[in-house]
Amino acid sequence: MKFVNYVLSVSALALGAIALTNPAKAANEPAYNPSSAMDVDGIVTAVHYVPAGQPLEGEHLTVKNKTATFDVYLGPADFLKMLKTNFPIGDEIDVMGSRVKFNNADLILAREVTERTATLTLRDLYGAPVWQNWGVEADPSAIH
Repeated sequence: MKFVNYVLSVSALALGAIALTNPAKAANEPAYNPSSAMDVDGIVTAVHYVPAGQPLEGEHLTVKNKTATFDVYLGPADFLKMLKTNFPIGDEIDVMGSRVKFNNADLILAREVTERTATLTLRDLYGAPVWQNWGVEADPSAIH
């Protein structure tokens, strides 16, 4: 996995092209559940993309370890492309995320993905996607 570490306070101008989560579509998607958080290490065996307009659109990884194979949802493809992520088949990674049911199958909604010493944070501790508010300027009056 190759990606550039970015401070999440990148200019709103640079992020204006990233689309925000569509609330109507999000209603069809599973919710991150901190109580089902798990840590999975394994090898990336496949990378696939769900097209725009579909539930959980974006990049998914298939991760296999000694005991099971997992479908891991990372996030929107444009968001990951902006961060210059790359998860080649054969990479050994560690995924922290919430195991949920989606379309009668197990799925991990990734919160963090680590390879060697680099960690990509995709959600906060409660599961809120970090891409959800990208491109939205902070209200300085809300800071106390």
